Amino acid sequence: MDEKKEFLTEENYERGKKKVMTIALIVLVLGLLIGGSLIATGIIKSSQVQTASSSERSKETIQSEIDSLNSELATLKAKKNQEFQSNGFSEEYYRLDNEIKTKQSKVSDLETEIWKADSGFNSTKDSISKAKYVPFYMFGAFIIISSCMISGAIFIFGKRREITAFTAQQVMPVAQEGIEKMAPTIGNAAGELAKGIKKGLNDADKE
Repeated sequence: MDEKKEFLTEENYERGKKKVMTIALIVLVLGLLIGGSLIATGIIKSSQVQTASSSERSKETIQSEIDSLNSELATLKAKKNQEFQSNGFSEEYYRLDNEIKTKQSKVSDLETEIWKADSGFNSTKDSISKAKYVPFYMFGAFIIISSCMISGAIFIFGKRREITAFTAQQVMPVAQEGIEKMAPTIGNAAGELAKGIKKGLNDADKE
């Protein structure tokens, strides 16, 4: 007959304990990796928004470009009027007119850009853009904290034997000291009780 397989052996205990410790470590590492990756992604995305904002041109540069375009527009308008007086609505007249409209559109765009800088529009836009990445930090921190708690619970579960032994070792000296101090009192009480019983029996026999 086959020998009955024993489950309650020290070898099985150590093997099971090792598996539990491994699971706790895997949960912790995965949580740190996933949570850390989310937080790192949020940091990178936010820094990209900040970099893009800092790379925008200054108001002085934009205004200088506007002034240059206005100077060119004045020249083009003068040429356009001269062309009209000389040749009327000629092909050159329409070409100059289109060029003027193109440069006027550029000036309008640049003035809008200055308005955004003055009104704080760009700062507000950057704040909104950065706010989109707040969930990365929140979920990352949540995953890290949760994995630490779960891993800690699994670790404590695997160390219950050691924890129980440690607790017993802490209590044992106090219990032992209490027993040693109480033993004489208990012994005396037992002796007195025995004497009382013996005396009662003797009295009963005499009667």
